[in-house]
Amino acid sequence: MRKLTRGLMLAGIAGAVLAPSAAHAATPEPTTTLLGTYAFGRASVIGEAGRTAGAWEAFSVRSGFAGDDLIVTYRPRTEAHPAEKQVYTAAFNEVSDAQAECRQVGAEGVARRVWVSFRCRTGFAPSYTLFVR
Repeated sequence: MRKLTRGLMLAGIAGAVLAPSAAHAATPEPTTTLLGTYAFGRASVIGEAGRTAGAWEAFSVRSGFAGDDLIVTYRPRTEAHPAEKQVYTAAFNEVSDAQAECRQVGAEGVARRVWVSFRCRTGFAPSYTLFVR
């Protein structure tokens, strides 16, 4: 009986000691990186929408010669979100090629592990909404 009690007690202590480290290892540290370069004025729209949607924690915009760079701070993902998350909509009257921008943002997010997968859904007008997992 003593051996059984002692074994159970040691197993409980080992579980208590190892559990916090396992939980900590499951959550990666935030990373800051360039997501992509977008048309002038679009990076701030995408950045704010992504922050509001919870896709990244913070963002900044740096203007360059070819457009605006979007720099984001996020926790890299290796597993999909349990449910699809709407990030933003590229409206036909705000961007010249809404479908191309949606696909670019989605693909760059996958490449940098901001999200695991994406899809662009069109609305009744030629607008595209980015959904991620």
